[in-house]
Amino acid sequence: MRGIGVLSRLTVGLSLFAASLATEAAGQHTVVKRLETSSVLGMKGGILVKNGTPTTCELALVSNKLAFVAANCLEYKPNSNILDDSASYQVMVSDGGTGNVGTFNVESTEAHPKYNPITFANNVAIVKFSGGNDVQWKNYIAANPSDWSNEFYVKRSVSGGSWSMPQVQDATGGAPAECGQASPLYASNTKDFLCTNKFTTANKDGKTCASPFGTVYGVHDPNLAVAAIYSHSVVVGDSLCGSSEVYSYYTILSNFLEWGGAVAGSTIYLYTEDMSYVNNNDPNYAMVDPSGEPSISGLLVGGDLNSNQGVHIGPSSSSEAPAPTSSSADAISTVPISEAPSSSPEPAAAEEEEPKKNHLTTIIIIIAAVLLLLAIIGYLLWRRFRKRPTPTNMTTQYNDHQYAMGAQDYAPEYADDYNPNRQHLDNRIISRDGYPEDVKQRYSEDNGRNRDLID
Repeated sequence: MRGIGVLSRLTVGLSLFAASLATEAAGQHTVVKRLETSSVLGMKGGILVKNGTPTTCELALVSNKLAFVAANCLEYKPNSNILDDSASYQVMVSDGGTGNVGTFNVESTEAHPKYNPITFANNVAIVKFSGGNDVQWKNYIAANPSDWSNEFYVKRSVSGGSWSMPQVQDATGGAPAECGQASPLYASNTKDFLCTNKFTTANKDGKTCASPFGTVYGVHDPNLAVAAIYSHSVVVGDSLCGSSEVYSYYTILSNFLEWGGAVAGSTIYLYTEDMSYVNNNDPNYAMVDPSGEPSISGLLVGGDLNSNQGVHIGPSSSSEAPAPTSSSADAISTVPISEAPSSSPEPAAAEEEEPKKNHLTTIIIIIAAVLLLLAIIGYLLWRRFRKRPTPTNMTTQYNDHQYAMGAQDYAPEYADDYNPNRQHLDNRIISRDGYPEDVKQRYSEDNGRNRDLID
C-alpha cells in the first residue's frame, strides 16, 4: 500500500509538472497587476504599411518585436491561401497619441492556418518586425471578457506621414441584434467576436464615408488593455460612403494567443483581474464554420479599406457580386458568403506544419515519465523479493544437525506432516534441539523405534 501511495503522489506530481511545461511552451504568461496607464493615449499603437503606403489596418502590439494583425490585410497569391512574398511590409508605431516611435521593417508574417478569406473566419496573423533593441517594451492582451466593465473602440490613422489624434468610442448599448442577422460567422462564434454599429467618419474622394474602428480595448476601470482587432463589416447599402447602417466585427484575440506565441516563439503577456482565470491553451483553436446565409443584404468589406470594394451578400446575392480588383485578400472573393465552403481552403504545406518545439517537449516529458515510473516499479519489486526468506525442508534441517541417516528413515513415515516446500512449521513449538514438541511426543510413544534420532 505504501508503494501505491508513493506512485500516486509521483503521478500527480508528474502531471502538474507536464502541465506547467505545456503552459510555458505555449508562449503565454498571465499578469495580474494594475497596468501603467488607464488612458488610450498612454498605450502604444500601430498600423501596417504595405508596399510603402499606410493602410487602415491597425495592429495589436505585443512588444517591440511582435504584433497581431488581421489576416485579410496581407497579400496572397492568386486563388490561394499562400502569402505573396513579393509584398513588402513595415510597422509604424505611435506613442499612443500623435508622437511617432518609429517605422520598422517586417521580418516575417504568418496567417492562421485555418484563415478563410471568404467568410473571414480565423482572421488573425502574426507580424514579426525589427523594433530595435535600444528600448524594449511590451503590451498586455486583455484576455478575459468577464473582467471587462466596458470596451473602448479606438481608431488610429496616419495622414501625410503623421499620426492623427486617436478617436475613442465606448461600447454603451452592447451589440445590436442585427449583428447575428448580418453575419452567420458571428452568430456561430459569438465568443470570438465583438460587434458594434458604431463607426467614425473619414473623407474619401470628397465623400464622407463610414470608417470602422481598428482595435478594441477591454476596460476594467481604471485599467485597460488591447483585446480585439478589426476583422470585417457588413454595410447595408452599396458602399461605406453614404451608408448610415454598418455592422463591424472585431476578432477577440484571447483564443489565438496560444497559436500566436507558438508561431512567434515569443512570450505573449495577457492581462486579467481574476487570478483563477485560465486562458485557452489550444494552439490549434479555430472558429466554427458558419451555416446558413445572412438575412440582411449588404456589402461585406474587410482588410485595407483604402483599396477594398467588397462583395455583396444576402439572401439573393449570387448574381450581385462584383469582380475583384486585385489578387490581394483585400479584394474579397466574388463568391457570396452564403455559398462559402464548409472549410477553409487547403493551406500550403509550410502553413500546415505545427510548431515542432512544443511537440518535442511533450514527447520528452512523456518518455521521461514512463522511464521513471518503470524504474520505481522495478525497485519496489526488487525490494519485495529480496526480503523473502529462503525455503527450508526437513532434510535440510536434519542435515544441519548432522542427522542425514535418521532423516532418510524418518522422512517417508511423516511425509504427510512436513511439506518440504513450506517456509515454516505452522507456528509449532520448537524444542531446544530443533524438533517440534509434538514430533518428540510421537517418537516417545513409538516403543523406542528410531529413538536414537531423538535422544
